[in-house]
Amino acid sequence: MFELSRFYDYCKENDILVIPFDGMPSEGATLRDGSHYGIFLDFTKIHTTRQLRGTCMHEQGHTATGALHKVSSPFETVERAEHRANRWVAEKYLTAEDFREAFAAGYTDLWELAEWFDAPEPDVQRAFRYWTENRGMVFDC
Repeated sequence: MFELSRFYDYCKENDILVIPFDGMPSEGATLRDGSHYGIFLDFTKIHTTRQLRGTCMHEQGHTATGALHKVSSPFETVERAEHRANRWVAEKYLTAEDFREAFAAGYTDLWELAEWFDAPEPDVQRAFRYWTENRGMVFDC
């Protein structure tokens, strides 16, 4: 599961700047300049720790996979980069084993799974769909 402290350790170890920046169109964005990354977080749009965790997981997915795009990229390219980052989050932090553990503990509804993972519901739902629809996993309820 995801820990904010590990995110900041990852950024420090990989020389990734984490920069607060107000007024962005979304909660977070990752930029690359050559081989250097910067993760920008808009704390005026991040209202809970859970939302911060989801944003940081996703942006780390962009840096880990290199899945970035130009601002002027066509929709298909943007969606491909977003999909790669989301897939990385599922494989790293919202794993099939984590879902099995949650289901075994009795957490089956989306809101319960979000509580279990301490992650935003849309992130948990995307990971669950990845495991069930893309990877063919079946979780016992």
